[in-house]
Amino acid sequence: MNINSIKIAIQLFGIFGSIVTICLGIPQLIRLKKTKNTGKVSFAAFWVFYYGILAWLVLGVFTSSENSWYLFLSNFACVTITSFTVFYLYWYYEKLTKKMLIRAIVGISINQVISLIFLCLFFVTVYQKLKFGKFYPDNSIIPVLPGNAQLAFGLICPAFTSAAFFPGLIVSLIKKEEISLSPWMALVYMLNNTFWILYFSLNIVYSKFGVDQAALNSMPGFIGGLVWQLLALGMFAFQFGVTLHFDIKHKKQQKQAMVNVINQN
Repeated sequence: MNINSIKIAIQLFGIFGSIVTICLGIPQLIRLKKTKNTGKVSFAAFWVFYYGILAWLVLGVFTSSENSWYLFLSNFACVTITSFTVFYLYWYYEKLTKKMLIRAIVGISINQVISLIFLCLFFVTVYQKLKFGKFYPDNSIIPVLPGNAQLAFGLICPAFTSAAFFPGLIVSLIKKEEISLSPWMALVYMLNNTFWILYFSLNIVYSKFGVDQAALNSMPGFIGGLVWQLLALGMFAFQFGVTLHFDIKHKKQQKQAMVNVINQN
C-alpha cells in the first residue's frame, strides 16, 4: 500500500468512524422514548461518558494532525445528541425529583457551554485552513499539545468514554439486577471502535513515513487512542452479549406474562 492509498483510507475510515460516533447516543435515546421508562441504569456512568466526550474534543482541537477535524466534528455531534439522552434518563425516571431535574439541566448546560467554546476554537482552525492551507500553520493561533500531553490524553481521557458503563455492568451481574441498557448501543460502539482502530492504525503507519511532520508529532495521541479503542472493543463485545441476553430474557418474561393473563381469562 503506497502513501496516497493510506491517506485515502485514513479519510474513508475517519468519515465512517465519524458517522458512527454521531450515532452512539441514539440507541439508548430510542429505547427511552419507546419505553418511557429509565429502568435500572447507572446515572454516574452516563455522566462519566457524557463529560468524557469533551476529552475527544480536546484531541480534535489541540493536536496538529490535519485529519483531527474528523474527531472533533463527530464528537461534537455525539455530545449534542447525548445531551438529549441524559435529559430523558432523568425525565423518565420513576423517582425523579425537582432537585434532580435541576441538577441534570445544570450539568447538561455546563457541558454544552464547554462544547460551544471548543466549537469556536475549531472555527479558528478552519479559518487558518482557508487562509494558510493548513489547520495548524507555523503561526497558528491555536496552541498544539506536546507529544507527552497528547499521549496522556490518548491513554487516560478516552477511558471515560470507553469504560464508563463497564463497572456498572459488572455490579449488575454480581447482584443479578435487571440491565436497562440497549444491547444495540453496545453493537454501535463496537462498530465505532472498529472504524477508529483502523483510523488510528493507518495514521500511525502514515506517520512513520515521515513526510508529514504534523502527523509525526501527533503519533503519541494516535497510539493512545488505538490502545483504548482495542480495549473498548473487548469491553463492548462483552456488554453486547450480556445486555442481549437480558433483553431476550425480559421479552420472554413479558410474553409469558401475557400468555398467563390470557389463560386466566
